[in-house]
Amino acid sequence: MHKQIRLLGRPRIEGGGQPCPQPRGFKPWALLARIALSERPVSRRELAGQLFSDANDPLGALRWSLADLRRSLDLPDVLRGDPVCLTPDQVWVDVWALEDGTLPAAEISGELLEGIELQNCPRFETWILMARPRSVARSMEELRRQALELLTAGDAEQAVTVAGRSAGLDPLDEPAQELFLRALVAAGHEGQASVHLASCAATFAREGLVVSPALRAAARGRRPGPRTGLRARVVAASLLRAGNAALDAGAADAGIETLRRAADEALRAHDLALQADILRALGGALVHAVRGFDGEGAVVLHQALAVARSAERPGVAAEILRELAFVDVQAGRHVSAGRALQEAGRQASAAGDDALLAAIRAVDGMNEADQGRHVTAATLLAESAEVAAQTGRPRQQAWSLGVLARSLLLSGEVDQARKAAEDSIEVAHRHQWNAFLPWPQVLRSQALAEAGDWGTARDDAENAFALACELGDPCWEGMAGRALGLLELHDGDPAAAQTWITDARRRCDRVSDRYVWVSAYIALADLELAVRAGTDIRKAADRLHDYAVRTDLPEFLAWALVHQAEAGDASRISLARAAADGVTNPLLQARLRALGGPADIQPAVRIGTSTTAHTR
Repeated sequence: MHKQIRLLGRPRIEGGGQPCPQPRGFKPWALLARIALSERPVSRRELAGQLFSDANDPLGALRWSLADLRRSLDLPDVLRGDPVCLTPDQVWVDVWALEDGTLPAAEISGELLEGIELQNCPRFETWILMARPRSVARSMEELRRQALELLTAGDAEQAVTVAGRSAGLDPLDEPAQELFLRALVAAGHEGQASVHLASCAATFAREGLVVSPALRAAARGRRPGPRTGLRARVVAASLLRAGNAALDAGAADAGIETLRRAADEALRAHDLALQADILRALGGALVHAVRGFDGEGAVVLHQALAVARSAERPGVAAEILRELAFVDVQAGRHVSAGRALQEAGRQASAAGDDALLAAIRAVDGMNEADQGRHVTAATLLAESAEVAAQTGRPRQQAWSLGVLARSLLLSGEVDQARKAAEDSIEVAHRHQWNAFLPWPQVLRSQALAEAGDWGTARDDAENAFALACELGDPCWEGMAGRALGLLELHDGDPAAAQTWITDARRRCDRVSDRYVWVSAYIALADLELAVRAGTDIRKAADRLHDYAVRTDLPEFLAWALVHQAEAGDASRISLARAAADGVTNPLLQARLRALGGPADIQPAVRIGTSTTAHTR
C-alpha cells in the first residue's frame, strides 16, 4: 500500500493505518511540497537555493532533508538523483488527488501546508503565497462539483455538508454561499438558509459589498404552481414553446418563469425526454438571458444532464455538458470545464452531430484562450467557425469568429484578428444578432488601434459601448469601456483614461457571475496605466496577481509577475517564466526575455494550471 502524503491542512504522512515517523522540522515539509507540486523534476541546485540558501552547505542541508523524508516514508529509493521528483507509483499525495478529482469531500479542508512558515526563505515564501490561493481555489471548485452531483442525485443533506465546507473556505465567495443556500433549501432547512443569508449580508457589508438578488433568491424555496387539470405532458410542451418564444422576444423574466412552470408539469408527466428539453432550456436561459443567475443555471443544467442520460439522449447530454463547460470557463474553473468538454465531445460523436461538435470545439477554444494558449485556441475556433458555416449555424459562426479574433490579436496576428472580427460583425449583422455585436466591435477597435487607425478604432469602441449599455451586459460594457480608456491614453488624457478604466471595472464586476477573463483584462489595463503614470504599482499588481491565481489565468498572472519584477522584485522572474510557460503571447514573452535573470534554472512550478505532478 502506498504511503499517503497529506499536504492540505496540517501536513502528515500516513501508511496502512500504522503510525509513521514524521519529518523533523518545517523545511522537510516545505521541500516535500515543493517537489510534489512541481510540474517537472526540480534540480538540487534550485531546491537548495530556494530552501537552504542561509546554510553553510546548502546542498548538504538539502541531502539531509531528503534523507529525513526517505526515513519518514520508509522508501529508501525515492527522492534520489538530480533533478528530484515524486511519481504516483511511489506515493499517494492528496493534492494530486484533488487535481484529478478523486479526493473525497471529507478530505478537502485547510490551506496548503497549514502552520508551516519558514524564516529567511524569500523565494519559497513567494512560491507558497501563490500555491496556497491556487489550492483553495481548486478545493472550492472540486467541492462545488461534488455538491452539485449530490443535489442532482437527491442527497440534499450530504450536499449541505459538502457545499458548507466550500462556503467556509471563502466567506466572500458569493457563488459558494449561493450553492450552500440552495442545498439548505433543498434539504428543507429554510430557517437555516435565512440565518446564513443574514450572516452573508453582514460579512459582505463589512467589506463594502452588497448581497445580490440571486443570493437572496437562493435562500427562498419555490413551490410548484397549481395543477391545470389538463394532461401534464401537453401543458409542459405548450409552456416550453411559450417560454422559448418569450425569450426570443427579449422577455427574459417572463420566459424563465414560463419554463419553470413547464419543468413542474414535465416532472408530473414522467416524460424524461421532454423534461430534459425543458430543463436544458431553463438552465440555458438562466445562464444567458439574465445576469447573476449562473449558480441556479448550473443546478438546473446538472438536473437536465441526469435526466438526459436516463432518457438515453447523448446529443442532448452533450449540449448540456457544453453549456456547463461554458459556465465553468466564465468562472475560471478550467479543470471542470475541460472534463465536461471531453465528455461532451464523446457524446456528440456518438450522436453524429457535426454542428454540435463545432459548438463544443468553440467552448474548448475559449477555455484554451483563457489559459493563454492562443495558438491552440485559434485552431479550435477556426475549425468551429468553418463547420458552423457549413452546417447552417450562423450565430455559432459569429461567436467562434469573435472569440478567434481575441486569440489572434493577443498572439500578435493583428491583420488576421481584424479580419476575423469583421467577419464576425458581418455575420451578426446579417442575422440580426445584436446581443453579441459589442464583443467583435471591441476587438476590431483594438486591431485598428494596433494598425494606427485611431479614428475608426474610436468609432468602433463607442458603438460597442453604446450597444453594450443598451443591452445591459456587464462584460460587454467593461470590454468597451477598457478600449475607450486606452484610446484616451493615446490621445494624451491619462485622467480620462483612468476614469474609463475604473468605470469599466465597476461595470464588469457588478455581477457575481462575471466573466473572470474580462475582469482580469481590465485589471491589467489598470496596472498598465499605473506604470505609464509612474505611480506605485504595488496595489494594482497585487490585485491582478491574486485574482489571476484564484481564477486560474496564467497569462494575467505572468503579466502581474512581470510588472512586479520590472519594479525591482527579482524573486518574481522565475515565477513569471513558470506562469508564462505555454502562453503564446509574443509581447509577454518579449518582456520576459528582457528581464534577464539566471537562464540555467528552469521554472519547476506552474501555478494556476490544471495539473501538478509532471508525470500525470
